[in-house]
Amino acid sequence: MIKRLVPALAALAAIVAAAGATDTSSLSAFAASCSTDAKGCHAMTLNAIISARGAKYGCIPKDIPNDAAADKLLDWLKDTANANPKYAKEALTDLMWTGIDESWPCKK
Repeated sequence: MIKRLVPALAALAAIVAAAGATDTSSLSAFAASCSTDAKGCHAMTLNAIISARGAKYGCIPKDIPNDAAADKLLDWLKDTANANPKYAKEALTDLMWTGIDESWPCKK
């Protein structure tokens, strides 16, 4: 698991660094910036989905297209930012992975 997670985290760090106008300092900042930079927010979640799939992280069903998975992850992030104050100040990079895990839990 660690061997797969390290490349995924490195890829996501590069994505966050290239985000530009999208504020990635916290989940609440990201959710707020999505109102003015919807394309940037979607691009970030799309890249997180692609990174997760490339690193074989999570259990995103193969029949869900990347764009649809990115939309679902973005909705999870926005809903979580609004509904759960304990996550509001959390780092976006950490919550991307949490969102993938909670949106598509792996069967045990």
